[in-house]
Amino acid sequence: MEVGHDGVAVITICNPPVNALAIKVIKELKEKFAEAMRRNDVKALVLTGDISLMPDVSIDLVVNTMEDANKPVVAAVEGLALGGGLELAMACHARISAPKAQLGLPELTLGVIPGFGGTQRLPRLLGLPKAVEIMLLSKPITSEEGEKLGLIDAVVPSKDLLQVSRKWALDIAERRRPWIRSLHRTDKLGSLSEAREILKLARQQAKQTAPNMPQHQSCLDVIEAGIVHGGYHGVLEEARVFKQLVLSDTSRGLVHVFFAQRATSKVPNVTDIGLKPRPVKKVAVIGGGLMGSGIATALILGNIFVVLKEINSEYLLKGIKFVEANVRGLVTRKKLSRDKAEKALSMLKGVLDYSEFRDVDMVIEAVIENVPLKQKIFGEIEKACPPHCILATNTSTIDLNVVGEKTRSQDRIVGAHFFSPAHVMPLLEIVRTEKSSAQAILDLMAVGKTIKKVPVVVGNCTGFAVNRTFFPYTQGAQLLINLGVDVFRIDRVISNFGLPMGPFQLQDLAGYGVALAVGKEFAGAFPDRTFRSPVVELLIKDGRNGKNNGRGYYIYEKGSKPKPDPSVLPIIEEARRLTNIMPEGKPISMTDQEIVEMILFPVVNEACRVLDEAVIVRASDLDVASVLGMSFPSYRGGIVFWADTVGPSHIYRSLKKWSEAYGSFYKPSRFLEERATKGMPLSAPASTSPALRSRL
Repeated sequence: MEVGHDGVAVITICNPPVNALAIKVIKELKEKFAEAMRRNDVKALVLTGDISLMPDVSIDLVVNTMEDANKPVVAAVEGLALGGGLELAMACHARISAPKAQLGLPELTLGVIPGFGGTQRLPRLLGLPKAVEIMLLSKPITSEEGEKLGLIDAVVPSKDLLQVSRKWALDIAERRRPWIRSLHRTDKLGSLSEAREILKLARQQAKQTAPNMPQHQSCLDVIEAGIVHGGYHGVLEEARVFKQLVLSDTSRGLVHVFFAQRATSKVPNVTDIGLKPRPVKKVAVIGGGLMGSGIATALILGNIFVVLKEINSEYLLKGIKFVEANVRGLVTRKKLSRDKAEKALSMLKGVLDYSEFRDVDMVIEAVIENVPLKQKIFGEIEKACPPHCILATNTSTIDLNVVGEKTRSQDRIVGAHFFSPAHVMPLLEIVRTEKSSAQAILDLMAVGKTIKKVPVVVGNCTGFAVNRTFFPYTQGAQLLINLGVDVFRIDRVISNFGLPMGPFQLQDLAGYGVALAVGKEFAGAFPDRTFRSPVVELLIKDGRNGKNNGRGYYIYEKGSKPKPDPSVLPIIEEARRLTNIMPEGKPISMTDQEIVEMILFPVVNEACRVLDEAVIVRASDLDVASVLGMSFPSYRGGIVFWADTVGPSHIYRSLKKWSEAYGSFYKPSRFLEERATKGMPLSAPASTSPALRSRL
């Protein structure tokens, strides 16, 4: 705290790296406020500091010490005022901001509600509809928009921020400006019936968009409590509900994913050995199909020049049109401005040979999953590209050592596995072999961040981390329909659990060719634990190819949602007859929970093998990859976190029971058995044997 000659005390919060409101900070804030109230040379206060993370709860500080103080407090806002930062600013008697500051209450993304009075003050300062939108969507606004809405009193240049804030505080103290306590305001709340109507509509929307997230409904309940019974009552209710939510599984899961995502940027022997990423300004993409064009789109949107290569002009034109459609689609959905779209498209060049490859920093091969073709391409690009160029493949299942076995540049070969659609899905799986250089991995991680992906570094094996972990997902669902469980019920149950769609609708979407190719790859790699079902072959024989031709398990018609196709049931009956695994020929009966477990516990089992083999750096990386790559619900914390919540011993006992009844597909892994027996969580670090240490 510094007191100027003008009688204004400036209290600055400094708690690097993000000025999080830790208990120590809150305690010291109270002490500084108490000192300022005692001192006769202090007429008014300015509170500043760039605060961004979720705080501990303290009505005592925000209401009693700050808002009801007998000297005025002005917030000087710069950079970020998110969560606790904005809540502290709203408790001040005025808010002055530098340009382009970000203001928001994103606590719902962490499974809690604002806990510093935000649910009460935001509606009072800018009106209920906009306040509800900002909280439920966790969407920040700029200080300029905040000024228009009445949240910010003035936006001033950065260099004048403290000077204007000091003068404003003195003007309030000397009654030249109004002394406003936001918690006492009601002028922007409207009538009780209007408020209830707005909240009713918000509840319905939250029920549709976030059905398994209790914090959305709790937030609306707390807002309503404050409108009906007054702001102070609302703040007390907010504190009570916050304490409940912060201990919930939802909050624990979301907070885990939040920190796990940040941990992915730390990779042993890559990010901790003093290397700096080299600039990647030009990338060649080979293959202009859906995946290649999606990768090219992601790169040009990240301001990286792209050379897109195809084998003939017809395919090349098609690939360029795909990229253009991707970019224009973002403009239509208002996610990209026209100017930025035109600039991005100017970064793309189509070619039919390797002449443009002489100065590229990286090549990403994105052709079909065909080993001889990939080997041929790698032999050609090794000759055509400069010696520093990274040679990357977008293969989703094939071993990288096989892809690059005919090249001499083993240290430059890495996997850059994007997920479809590549310009939308946020995960980039970076695959390293034992020969991949740390520099190549670091460079690819930097490219991932530039194009707004979350890079997760994984080891080299069939399917790598994500596809390998999730290959039993579809197979488990196929096994269930062969045991007599209704196909559409399975999809409903899995959607209710929190995945965006069930396994059969997902198969329709991906196409049956992919299902057969991937199934064959995994059956070859892991024959001891694959379940082969004839369903997909029978669907193809019947002329179905999922969404591609409008007929699969569902019927796809333009402009309407997919509808279950009853004519698929005889095909499934035929598959059941061929597999003949129903006990005594009768369909088994099971609860919804058993359906979830029989599909997802084999996934957990494979995750255990991935952990055991050190295919990933840490268990939380697999959680991030499952959320971003397979759309596993983030509020469940990712696949390993969820498994630990359910309990390894329950998973182990269930798999053991099913393996005895239905075969080796369900056989528990050694790692799972060991953890369940010892009562250890799956996420606990693996024992570091010499072999494992060298792998890591």
